[in-house]
Amino acid sequence: MRYGFLGPETTFTHQALLQALAQTPRTRAAEDAPELRPFPSVAAATTALVEGEIDAIMAPIENSVEGGVSGTLDVLAATKRITIVAEQVVPITFVLAARPGTALADVRAVASHPHAQAQVQGWIRAHLPNAAVEPASSTAAAAQSLAEASEEEARGRAAVCSPLAAEHFGLDVLARGIEDNRGAQTRFVLVTRNHRIPPRTGADKTTLVVHLAHNRAGALLEMLELFNANGVNLSRIESRPIGDALGRYSFSLDVEGHLEDRRVAAALRSLHRVCPVVHYLGSYPRADGVRSTVAEATDDAAYDDARAWVDALSEMITPGESAGE
Repeated sequence: MRYGFLGPETTFTHQALLQALAQTPRTRAAEDAPELRPFPSVAAATTALVEGEIDAIMAPIENSVEGGVSGTLDVLAATKRITIVAEQVVPITFVLAARPGTALADVRAVASHPHAQAQVQGWIRAHLPNAAVEPASSTAAAAQSLAEASEEEARGRAAVCSPLAAEHFGLDVLARGIEDNRGAQTRFVLVTRNHRIPPRTGADKTTLVVHLAHNRAGALLEMLELFNANGVNLSRIESRPIGDALGRYSFSLDVEGHLEDRRVAAALRSLHRVCPVVHYLGSYPRADGVRSTVAEATDDAAYDDARAWVDALSEMITPGESAGE
């Protein structure tokens, strides 16, 4: 298997991929070890996946502080023939790192990924109020760029990154645990192509992107009622602009359950009937292993019993005769 991830090495995405691989039983020889390839962006990794250069990608999709990762959500929604097959949750902690010999008082600019910046902004304001904050494609890229910069370019500069990245790139740690929210986590998804859906486990999640009918009042409420009527709980719902005009939005959803669950399948059939676009991104095991609480009226047996009842009634219809004959 060839895996892509948001690089360079030591990003949290890289850590999520290593965590996933560590949970996979080893059945191959050492020479068949998985190939891990870093990419500068989720979009670049997704293109390589679709074109067959790699077999799967790991991408961040949700952060407990900042919510959905818009770059990933937009790419997944716009790409056909790919499927989420697993998720990983990684605890997030940050350090402020700089070249050896740099003191905290020397720091005039701090670089990192925008999501990381958002998670340490309180600490930055309190300890480096005059420092410029600069974007990087990833936390590890910020550390690598600083490590590879010339002495002049690195003077007065620091990076917000993981402890692993600081160690890997030979940087000194000026401060540890600088995240504003202790216990923060990021959720990552493993994505493959060709719509291979893992079987249900009873502790599953399904991810969708849904467009609403924009010329009908109450369209959002109607969509939500379809889930409610089938006893399907939403664990995440976020709006994203469609991009073709102001005021037009799609909704990215995580629902509790698997496509094989009758209640989830019934909700999807209803969505397909009333919504102009429904993108199914995958059903996969939940990382926390928590099983959904399902009411008796919406478990599989209830749907099967209801279908059997209607089928029995349908057998009473006499072909070719109307009610008035």
